[in-house]
Amino acid sequence: MSAAADAAPPSVTGSVDETSVCELLSESQQEDIGSAKATPDAADGYVSCYYSMTLDDDPDPSGYEVTVFDSAKALRETADGTDVMPTKALPLRLDGRGAAEQITYGDQWSGAVTVDLGSGRYLYVEKYAKGHTVSEKELSQQARGTAKKALDSLLAR
Repeated sequence: MSAAADAAPPSVTGSVDETSVCELLSESQQEDIGSAKATPDAADGYVSCYYSMTLDDDPDPSGYEVTVFDSAKALRETADGTDVMPTKALPLRLDGRGAAEQITYGDQWSGAVTVDLGSGRYLYVEKYAKGHTVSEKELSQQARGTAKKALDSLLAR
């Protein structure tokens, strides 16, 4: 393998905050994923946008979460350990970047992709839906596709 193939991609330096995180997906991309509403959130060490596909009072919410973490510590501190049946993370590469995907099951199913942005930062994208309404393959494809769109947006900043 050549040195160029082993070289890590450059760090993503594009920044986002609570006012811009929901702009990681354009309006047309939000329409493509079926988002009815985009809601920003922020806490110490990360900013998130929740792209809801269902109404606020729906007992079976579905949608996407897109989060940029400032550090591995911030990423680890959000794990709550409540997933009913998490699978082991599957390592993968997304646009040449180290990443991992995890599918979880229970009343809610989710497909999540975490991408190494470099410089200790991470992009986390999760597609969630009521259990058995979306296949594992669809969750994976939707999470990966949305992660790619958010990564492209960060790279363009």
